[in-house]
Amino acid sequence: MNILLVDDDAGSLLGMKFAIEMMGYACDDCLSPLEAIEKYLPERHDVAVIDYQMPSLNGFEVLQKMRSKNPALKAIIISGCINIKAETESQPYILLKKPLGDDFFQALKEIEISSIQAGTMLSLRENVE
Repeated sequence: MNILLVDDDAGSLLGMKFAIEMMGYACDDCLSPLEAIEKYLPERHDVAVIDYQMPSLNGFEVLQKMRSKNPALKAIIISGCINIKAETESQPYILLKKPLGDDFFQALKEIEISSIQAGTMLSLRENVE
């Protein structure tokens, strides 16, 4: 599974990227929301993990722009804030509180399993073609 990870905190980004790669997933990382929007490729990324509170755009705004390229993009929004309200009900995502723990890894596994069952995981499609 290929993950695009977005967090403006370099230390958090590095730690999450290491943990994701230790789980066996490929991970591209971005320190800025605008870089993430440019770097996101529907044909490459199965899921986006996006910090909520960042300069210039928040995590929901980044997700909205990514979903303009791929409405089916699976996403996990992460935040240290406890009072985030969903800014849109029509765009499903998983919302997790920092610091991330087992719930984060469980969410990634569930996304992976559902993608395998639906036949939508990019790495599986590439291997078949």
